[in-house]
Amino acid sequence: MKKQFLIIPAFLLLIFTSCERYYNPGQNIKTVQEDTAKFASEFEALMRFLPNSGDYINSKNAPSFITAEEVNEQISRLLIVDIRDQQSYVEGHINGAIYVPTDSLFNHFEFNVAANTFDKVVIVDHTGQEAAYVTAILRIIGYDNVFAMKYGMGAWNKSLDQWSANVSNKYASKLETKHNIKSKVYPFPKINTKAGCGSEILQARAKTLLKTPFSKLLIGVDRAFTDSSFYIVNYWPKDKYDKGHIPGSYQYTPKEDLKMAGLLKTLPHEQKILVYCFTGQSAAFLVAYLRLLGYNAFSLNFGANSFMHSDLKAREGWSGFDAAASLFDFPLIKGKNPTDKAFEVHVNEANKGVESKKAPIKGAGKKKEVGGGCG
Repeated sequence: MKKQFLIIPAFLLLIFTSCERYYNPGQNIKTVQEDTAKFASEFEALMRFLPNSGDYINSKNAPSFITAEEVNEQISRLLIVDIRDQQSYVEGHINGAIYVPTDSLFNHFEFNVAANTFDKVVIVDHTGQEAAYVTAILRIIGYDNVFAMKYGMGAWNKSLDQWSANVSNKYASKLETKHNIKSKVYPFPKINTKAGCGSEILQARAKTLLKTPFSKLLIGVDRAFTDSSFYIVNYWPKDKYDKGHIPGSYQYTPKEDLKMAGLLKTLPHEQKILVYCFTGQSAAFLVAYLRLLGYNAFSLNFGANSFMHSDLKAREGWSGFDAAASLFDFPLIKGKNPTDKAFEVHVNEANKGVESKKAPIKGAGKKKEVGGGCG
């Protein structure tokens, strides 16, 4: 029995040494060195790899948003990917946007489109929350020119607004100002992809996450205030947390606290974790990161705007949803085709003779073969 006990850890260490020196994520957008050290678990291998690839969620680039107004101004240089249901896409989409279901995104980016030939890749959805979640996953695996369109398609055309009906002050009087202390530490999650190294583990986790419907990860405001089974993460700075937060929630400072050597170990991996921010969009970025690591994380639908909207609007820098400032009347294209003829002509004329990263609006081009990665 003792002999078997010694053999198993040795095998676990060996499976994390099969990577070659370099890994090229995101269609050669960047090249990062793979860590060749030996690891006792997939979680450790993944956490040692992520800093090598930029540690996106804790970097200055996170979260990565673009406004509808900016999309309209830059439209001829963008690849716009609409991840709503197909019926919503047919009923009205941005001129040039292609429809790709979320569960097909990994393969689409891997084989069907050269993402790095566009200035930016923009993910659009109904409210901006799922787009943020998807953008985080794509960013973390190496597509570092991907952005989520803030507030979703309602920001593009106010006829599609889902925000105005979902903001409220329902629980503004129920907040607490007590500072809840993170007094416990927990083991890190177990990941079991059977992959051979950090980069492979990351890709396997990304594929799994993109196949999980985001709607299952959204928690409504009533449940947030009544379901005691959640470990609630307040994802905004401490000075704002001290002014009032969901009772029982714990404050984590964005880009600082949730690192392996930081407060990540204070998150209970066996408990449901509910993350909230002001709009639900930054929280969705963090939820993607935590789920990649194996945590059972969820996002509060519409964020704090769902329970203290007037307070957020009244406070400068608190991201209270403002329909007048955030929603526009940009045109919609109906039908299954991404563009109308006039728009295609406009894009092709704009790109004529210009030497840049621009590509025709239909994008495409198979993924360029690159060396490196896992052996």
